[in-house]
Amino acid sequence: MLENPLIGDQNLKYKEASDFLSKLDPDWEALIKKKGIFSPSLNNDLEPYQSLIKSVIFQQLHPKAGNAIFKRFLLKFNNEFPDDSSILEKSSVEIKSCGLSKNKLLTILEIASQSFNKKLPKSVKIITMTDDEIIKLFTRIKGVGEWTVKMLLIFNLGRLDIIPQNDLAIRKNYQKLKNLSNPITPKEIIEISKVWRPFRSVASWYLWQVDS
Repeated sequence: MLENPLIGDQNLKYKEASDFLSKLDPDWEALIKKKGIFSPSLNNDLEPYQSLIKSVIFQQLHPKAGNAIFKRFLLKFNNEFPDDSSILEKSSVEIKSCGLSKNKLLTILEIASQSFNKKLPKSVKIITMTDDEIIKLFTRIKGVGEWTVKMLLIFNLGRLDIIPQNDLAIRKNYQKLKNLSNPITPKEIIEISKVWRPFRSVASWYLWQVDS
């Protein structure tokens, strides 16, 4: 697995991002002061297809529920993230028993199959691809939507300017942060997030922390 290209100077970049957002207005300043400098848990030890599988497991779940299922998934493979061949060799019934829905199981098996057959890029290739190219490639897989790929972009590849507009928690927590009465739509959060550029991933991370 290639080292993420941002790792070498990431602390400076993360501080730059946090400082940039804290200057937007008093609400952002207070949130960032409370939560500290941006410190994501990157999965850059995983191959992209593995990170995608992890994102599928967490789809439409509260983080606690997602973590519980993910831990049971790892236990099926001696508490290590399996490679594509290990997933394909394991009984699908056993994998599903982790708490996965039928649709998620089929998506995970399809990702593993495409990776095994060299239809998905490895780390050395994917770091040369644009965000849009990665989204277009992976959303061709049934069961993989834009949100799932954007989690890979943020937490595996370390891309700093991604806005997961379909993430309900981000929109609800922005509404809470700004004390707004009306719910925020995906289209609205895209427009709102323009002032967060080039650190929309970082802003999203802070919004996920609002209730924590």
